[in-house]
Amino acid sequence: MNKIIISIIFFFCCNILSSQNDTLNNYFISYDEMIITSISIEEINDTFYIGYKDHLEKYKAELTPNFERKLNFNFTYKIIDFAIGYTPNFLKSNKAQNRSRNFNFAFRLNHKQWSQSFMYLNQRGFYLDLDNTIEHFYFPQFRSTKVGGTTSYIFNKKYSYQTLFNPNEWQSKSTGSFILHFTGYYSKLESEKKEDELNINIYSITTSPSYYYNFVINKKILIGAGVNLGIGANIVNGVVDPLIELATNIKIGYNTDNFFSSIGYNGTSLAFENRRENYNNTFNAIKFEVGYRFKTPKKAKKIYDDALNLIPIKL
Repeated sequence: MNKIIISIIFFFCCNILSSQNDTLNNYFISYDEMIITSISIEEINDTFYIGYKDHLEKYKAELTPNFERKLNFNFTYKIIDFAIGYTPNFLKSNKAQNRSRNFNFAFRLNHKQWSQSFMYLNQRGFYLDLDNTIEHFYFPQFRSTKVGGTTSYIFNKKYSYQTLFNPNEWQSKSTGSFILHFTGYYSKLESEKKEDELNINIYSITTSPSYYYNFVINKKILIGAGVNLGIGANIVNGVVDPLIELATNIKIGYNTDNFFSSIGYNGTSLAFENRRENYNNTFNAIKFEVGYRFKTPKKAKKIYDDALNLIPIKL
């Protein structure tokens, strides 16, 4: 009798797990077993706003990088997702850009309900606007470096967060999720000429709740969007102040099992103010991407599996 009861419980549990997997599979499609490559054009803008006030007057300065348009090459396979980009000559819109330099590198790791992103951005050549004047001053010696990333936890297993950022998943049924983010950035703004006296080191740490939703129009087209509002701490040249973060993301995508394309926007604004100064670092990107998925060669799959086996913690 006990064996019969155990058997019934065992098969009941198996059916529950099976139905859960079927439910999850009905909500999104995974392309983990395929190698995914794509090319994207991205207009990126990492701008710094600096305000200063004394007893008599207020001053505002806007530092905008000369480079805004980049060509990115992207690669995705299973938990690996990275991109490398630069601005070739044919995307440069003015002569001043020939004296500017920029380079960015990014990757994203995804495991179950966790997502980890990392980015590195180096820019040289900035336009300076003082108090919103019409005239722009170009300083090729100004440069910035940004390093950081975000750890995210997705509460709803049916929601595909990767659909918004990675082409290795595609949401097949409309759904959304609350997501909790932990973000940290280090930004350095400086001049190669010491007489400019520009040397700002910014450390930003925030935690932000958010809500994201993928609206599936049909099997091939969807719209994904999300917004998060966070608080944290900002450290500028050793001074600590409270920080507010606002981030938005939106994507319109087209997808088949092999070919895909999308246009998307993501923006993050980090702002704080103390008694005499205020800073606002705004990072915006508009991206158009086209790509293709390939069947993974057996040798490539074996190399990946062998490398994964060397990791002590099994994913």
